[in-house]
Amino acid sequence: MGKIIIIGLGPGSPGNVTEEARRYLAGANPVYFRTLKHPAARYFAGKRKDSVSFDQLYAKSKNFEEVYRSITKKLLLSAQNNNTVCYAVPGHPSVGEATVDRLRRIAPKLGVKLKIVAGLSFLEPIMNLLKIDLLEGVTVYDALALDDLKEPCRTHFILAQVYNRVIASRVKLKLLDLYPPDYPVTIITAAGMSREETKTFHLSAIDHQDSFNHYTTLYLHPFQTPGMGELIEIMAKLRAQDGCPWDRQQTHLSLRQYLVEEAYEVVAAIDQNNDAELKTELGDLLLQVVFHSQIAREENRFDFSEVIKAICTKLVRRHPHVFGAEKAADASEVKALWEQIKADERNDGRDGNKIFVDHALPALLKAYKLQKRAADLGFDWPTVRGPLEKADEELGELKEAFQNNDTAAIEEELGDYLFTIVNIARFLKVNPEIALGKTIDKFIERFKYILDQVDKTGKDMEDFNLEVLDHWWNEAKKIRKVSK
Repeated sequence: MGKIIIIGLGPGSPGNVTEEARRYLAGANPVYFRTLKHPAARYFAGKRKDSVSFDQLYAKSKNFEEVYRSITKKLLLSAQNNNTVCYAVPGHPSVGEATVDRLRRIAPKLGVKLKIVAGLSFLEPIMNLLKIDLLEGVTVYDALALDDLKEPCRTHFILAQVYNRVIASRVKLKLLDLYPPDYPVTIITAAGMSREETKTFHLSAIDHQDSFNHYTTLYLHPFQTPGMGELIEIMAKLRAQDGCPWDRQQTHLSLRQYLVEEAYEVVAAIDQNNDAELKTELGDLLLQVVFHSQIAREENRFDFSEVIKAICTKLVRRHPHVFGAEKAADASEVKALWEQIKADERNDGRDGNKIFVDHALPALLKAYKLQKRAADLGFDWPTVRGPLEKADEELGELKEAFQNNDTAAIEEELGDYLFTIVNIARFLKVNPEIALGKTIDKFIERFKYILDQVDKTGKDMEDFNLEVLDHWWNEAKKIRKVSK
């Protein structure tokens, strides 16, 4: 049964090495140093003739992963042969040491025990240098692993292992997706050593500097622009006992109309190709999601984080061609795969749900989704000719009901006619809700033109016959065609 004693050498100065670490470094067991590019490592390696460093592996290996794999293998073999060996690493063994992570995973499987001898990490001298209290909130990232960073950091932000300008350039490109180009970034070199230094530059210029080495760290102060956390906190405050009386009175049911209205206003902004309006309306729609989530949280049903988790899970499940083993060559194959997954989810042993649609939807959209669901189950016309002929039939029945002055029949036949028109829209791949919305906007635009013409005469609309009003209507149509 071998044993590896992993020793933390602190941030740099030999004076920062703990007494426990010194005893092991001066003991009889073999000592391996991950690298001698560290003042404390060079100091203690120079005190014994049998010390070994792994620096040569960095030059011979293709990448860091190969280096770490080789170091781990050599240490485990040595531990099995020599019973106990020491392995000294810069800083604290549990902070940014990939070899230590590998040893923790593999050593127990081989019967090799591990002991960690703590040391100061690179963080303590940085906290001291920047006068930061760790309890204020600090986020630490490996500069080589920034893919998980999705938004600006709202705590003190430290980026370690910025060894050279190439890494600094990669960091800059990633951060420019999240931060403004003039955001201040402090370059910290050799923190905790006699030659420690800090310089602050704009983010866009950090890779223009030449002060990068194995002791370089980047620091960004907390980002102040509000994020999702702030929005959730604001909503919770509005719903609190000392918050807004109107917000506190709302329920899922009372908010339904606003949710629908905000969704339609988003669609309107898209149709107008108005980015400023779209940004505002998307925010209003997001507020409705947060509002409903807060109400559910207060009722101990779910919260916003569970909403996020649910949609993330669904997206991964419905995209097996991205996150799994399925293949989809083009958009049509993706759509077919998506529909099959949705069908499997709907069935799930509950046949009664196969034709279910949300009854809260507007009637036009509900009809559209219902017909699509029925078509997915095989109940559909073979071509668009079917619903076109059906529309003629339903229109005839509507005329007959009108001629008979049968109020109940008129309502029923009108509904049948509208339902068939929706089916035609589906065959033509047109969303009837959106199409009708555009026609409404067009009507408003033309009718406003008529009102403007009436206003110019100083008379009332009742003073004009239908022929004059229809003339202005046609003028509005011509103006719209010219402006397109």
